[in-house]
Order: sequence, then structure tokens, then C-alpha cells
Amino acid sequence: MKNEKQIRRFLFSLSLIFLIGSCNQIEPELVISELSQELSPNQKSINEKDLIHLSAIFASILDNADVLDEFYGYSRLEGNEGELEFSLRRVFETENDLISRKKSSIVSVFKNQDKSSRTQSRPYDSDFFIDFINQNDLEVLAPYLARNFSLEEIDELTISWWTQEMEDEGYRKDPNWKGETPAFKVKLGENRSLASILEGLENQTLDVFMVSDEYAMKNPTIVFGAFRQGLYERSFEKKGINSENLSLTNVVPFNEEITCDEVLSTDVVRYHMPSFRILDNTKGWPSGNFITFWVAYGAYNLNASGVPSLGFNVNRLVHEKKINRGDFGWKTDFLAQPILTHWHDSNISIQLIIAYQRNNHVLTQTVTSVSVNPTTGVTTNSQQTVSQGDTMSFGSQTWYRCAEINGGHKIDNGLGHYGGNAIWQLTGRDGRAQFTLEPRLTRL
Repeated sequence: MKNEKQIRRFLFSLSLIFLIGSCNQIEPELVISELSQELSPNQKSINEKDLIHLSAIFASILDNADVLDEFYGYSRLEGNEGELEFSLRRVFETENDLISRKKSSIVSVFKNQDKSSRTQSRPYDSDFFIDFINQNDLEVLAPYLARNFSLEEIDELTISWWTQEMEDEGYRKDPNWKGETPAFKVKLGENRSLASILEGLENQTLDVFMVSDEYAMKNPTIVFGAFRQGLYERSFEKKGINSENLSLTNVVPFNEEITCDEVLSTDVVRYHMPSFRILDNTKGWPSGNFITFWVAYGAYNLNASGVPSLGFNVNRLVHEKKINRGDFGWKTDFLAQPILTHWHDSNISIQLIIAYQRNNHVLTQTVTSVSVNPTTGVTTNSQQTVSQGDTMSFGSQTWYRCAEINGGHKIDNGLGHYGGNAIWQLTGRDGRAQFTLEPRLTRL
């Protein structure tokens, strides 16, 4: 499907490439109000004509088997979980291939392309484009490429590019916009030069069209842009096992009908989320999904004299943890730690909030927990406001300690069961999140 306005804008940007060449500078930063649908204060307006030119450069060098193999290699890194995505800035700063531990073929071929292009009618300055990559912290996203296609079967690539302005414009027109980006397709094995690709784009013999999830699932597609997905800082080291998940010895199974009244004062009641999944992408193509959890609860403490007191805590359990685009399967380890390491009997209820990353929106929500003072027996409602930028909420819900211990977590509320526990669902503007909950009792 073509978007005529975006295609015309592309052609205008392309014409500027040939008029101005590689003397273009990054456009100035735009500063706007907190909740506007424009760029956030910490975002730059990227020079799209240079991004198009850069995409054409990569279209020409991805015909090199070593370059394409290095691209694919990023899907095999521990932290990427099968997704082809990486920071171009990091590659050009380190000049290393993180898989082979050798010099990056991407960098070598990119720079050699500069030398060979000097004899052609349309040379380019590799130093300029490396600066462009670094200054804009450019990243590569290919949500379905490594998942749906083997390296050996690819004989063509769709090359696309993304800007924040495209996304902002899409959401202004339709709040339920799913995302699309301009693209062109190149055949592998033709050794097509940069000059011929640029000429094809300029004279429209190389067709420019719009791509989205549906297209990319069936056609190998790579997207270049300043996505702000934190790929430069991503660590690829293996994660250790959380000690909380190992300290569940002497667990008393709840199928033995232990009720809330039968829990001993020395028992430890941990509250877990065994399974979690999303059912929809929460951002427009080609971005991933970034999920945040909070739990609000009463905090029971004993001071130095042994006198009990109640406080109130709001813990952020996970911050913008990524789920790959289009990955709607159950996650059994999404929360690496319990929601509560001990749900004390003084804490009658807790509140959970589940949210997702969405640019140009601020989540502000009041959370509540109900507690009973162990000394006076007086019930207290505690409240606090949670606020986070570039975030929207799936929703929130209150859960009661005794109801959960008495088996509430197993009662089907219309969505069935998973792993023996009832499935719960929160529905936000952009999608749905489902999860299961489970109290686990440790008798010391």
C-alpha cells in the first residue's frame, strides 16, 4: 500500500541529496510541551535526506556476503533473543564484529565503498555518514528477518527507513495507527552500485512503497532509524539466576487446602506472576514493545524497640523490558523476582500497574494499598502518585491477600487457565496484557 504524501516527501528529500550532496547538517533540536504529539524535548529531528542516502549505501553493501552475515549475527547474541537489531553507532565506534570477535565487515566494506565510489559519478564521504550515524545514535531493526527467513534463502532485501516525524504524523491522523515506513527493494547477487541505486530512486525506476508488519513477515526487511531503543548500551552478557527464585524450599502446595487463617506467623508468603504475555504490539512498526510494572503495598516494619509500624512502598519491578515485535507467546520468566517477597498479614491489599512505552505521553496514576496496623487494628488506605514519561497504562487492579491465598488466583474469570492459574487481562488503548498470579507459601 502506498502513502502518496509520504512518497512525495521522499522524492523531494531525494532531490535534495543530489542538489546538496554530503554537505548537509543535522537539523536543530525541537522543544515542545509535555503532552504534545510532536517531538519530545530530548529528541532530534533527523535529516531524512541523509537517512535515505545512508539506506542506499547499505543497500549496496549488503550484497556482500560477509556484511549480510554480520547483520544476521546480531540475532544470535544472548541479549537479542533471536531478533536482528543492533546499534550502528556502536559498530562504527568499536569497529568490531561481536560474534566473530574480529574486525567488522560492515565497517570495512562501508569505508571501502567510499574509496571505490570516488571514481563514480556520485561519490560519498564515509566520514560524513559515520558522523551522521554517531550523532543520531542510529540503530537497525529487522523484527521478522531472522525469525522468518534463513540467511541461505534470502535473494532480495527490502531497505526501509524511519523517523520520529513519520510516527507522530501517523498517530495524529489515527490514534490506532499500526505503523508503516517507506522502502525500496534490491536483488542480491546483482552487485548493484550505490550510484545505480540512487539513480533508480531519483528517476523512479526503483519503486518506493510503504511497508508494515504484514509485508515484513513475508519479505526480508531491514529498517534504519534513530529509534531510541537503547541498543548502544545493551549488555550481551548472560544473566544470573535470581536468588529469590531459589529460596522456595519447603513450599506447602495450596492444593492441600491451606486457607488464609491457617497461615502461621512464621510463614513467608511470596506473590508471583508465573506467566505474562501481550496480545498486541504497543508501538507502531518497526519498534519493539517495552513493558513496565509497579506494585504498591503496605510495608510492615519493626523498629529497634520491636514496635511495629506501617509504611507505604511503590516498587517498580521492571522498567521498559522488551518484548520483540509480534511476539505474543507466554513468558514464564518475564518477572525475574516475586511481585512481593513477603506478603505480610498486615497488608490487606496491593495494587498492580502494567504499562508500556509510548512517546509523548505521561503516565500519572494514584495507587492505593490497604493495611491494618498490627498494634491498633486500625485499617489504613495509603496512596501515592506514580508518574513516568513516554508511558501509557494497560490498566491497574487491586488484589487481596486472603482472597488469593484462599484460591482466588485459580478462579476462572472468563479467560480460562494457564499453568493451573486463572488468566487475567488488562486492556489499554493500544493493546492487551495477560498474566497469571500465584501465592507461594514457605514454611520455615
